[in-house]
Amino acid sequence: MKNRNFNGVQINQSVTIIEKAGTAISDCRNRIMVYDDNGDVVLAEDATKPVVGVALLEAGYNDISGKAAGFVASGDDVDIQIKDIGFVLAGAEIAKGAEVAAGAEGLAKPAETGEFVVGMALSPAEEGEFLRIHIIKYQKN
Repeated sequence: MKNRNFNGVQINQSVTIIEKAGTAISDCRNRIMVYDDNGDVVLAEDATKPVVGVALLEAGYNDISGKAAGFVASGDDVDIQIKDIGFVLAGAEIAKGAEVAAGAEGLAKPAETGEFVVGMALSPAEEGEFLRIHIIKYQKN
């Protein structure tokens, strides 16, 4: 067998990516993101599209007053976690171990048959709380 040398090869092992916002978003932080028809990211509104990932807590404007925290204008960068363990805002009650999908405004909800799953809940959460998830993307059979 031939010796393989990967010196000089760049392998990105980061679990985050930076994408352009396809529209203005009032608060993208910890919300589920999908691609629009132009390949830019927008908030998921339901679970009918494959998920890109979850916007980071530090994504968008970092406004200490909180008035514009998380805001992104159309064309701004959005930092998105695409795999592993992270946090998403719950839009409904979610049990630990449940499959999680996107609901309105990029909020998490329990996944239903045929929907695209963003991950598995590693903690329980009530509506409006942070939900710890293992980001593993697939379509629920």
